[in-house]
Amino acid sequence: MDNWVKVSRQGGRISPSTQLFIDDLVAGQNQQKWARTNVDQMVPFRTQGPRLLLVVRAGALFLPILLTWLSLSQVIGPFALFLQNQQPSANFLWFWQTNPGNSFSDPWKLSHVALTDAAILAFLTVLAMRVTWWESARTEMAEHAYGDMLAAVENYLSEYR
Repeated sequence: MDNWVKVSRQGGRISPSTQLFIDDLVAGQNQQKWARTNVDQMVPFRTQGPRLLLVVRAGALFLPILLTWLSLSQVIGPFALFLQNQQPSANFLWFWQTNPGNSFSDPWKLSHVALTDAAILAFLTVLAMRVTWWESARTEMAEHAYGDMLAAVENYLSEYR
């Protein structure tokens, strides 16, 4: 039981009746009473996912979009001035990449923004794979511990049925 509670990370989330069931089993008390209960219902299968990683992944999904729009906001004003003073038919992407006359800070250049977006997307891809691997490994371990716990408790309580 203790192994299952530890593996499933249920510590402080166990209901009072389930905690009483666990305490009685550990102390060897009230076996007749507990022998008639369904252990699956008393101690349901639960796992805890990597919440922090999931929150980081969900929030970081929008970073490339945010960065791109922030960059656009920094480049559009200088481009409008460039159009007024230089060439009314200038190409925005050319302007964004070449930054003629240092109209805006270099970190906002198209190549820098694209590389940063690509790095963020690569990080998110690795993070998504890591979270999936971690979740499946954790679930597998929890299923094994849960099965062992159920078998042990059922075997122990079968003497009192």
